[in-house]
Amino acid sequence: MAYKIILPDKSEMRFNDKDGAMKAAKENATKLNKVISVHVENNGDWEQVALVYPNGFVQEGTGGFGFFKRLPVGRRR
Repeated sequence: MAYKIILPDKSEMRFNDKDGAMKAAKENATKLNKVISVHVENNGDWEQVALVYPNGFVQEGTGGFGFFKRLPVGRRR
C-alpha cells in the first residue's frame, strides 16, 4: 500500500509504509505548527486515514472523513 502526507504548502511526500508516513507527519506537524493529513491509496483513489496535530495527537478514522464522508448531506423534503 502506498501512503502520502500532504503538507500545508500542498506539496506531497510518498511512503511505502504507514509507520514512516506517521513519523514524517508528526515531525512536520510540530516543525510547521500545522495539521498534517495522511492518505492511503485504495484502488487508485486516495483516502484520508489520519490527521496529525502539532501537539502530537493523532486522530485516525473518525470524524468527518472515512465512512462519514460518503453519507448524503441535507434533508429529504
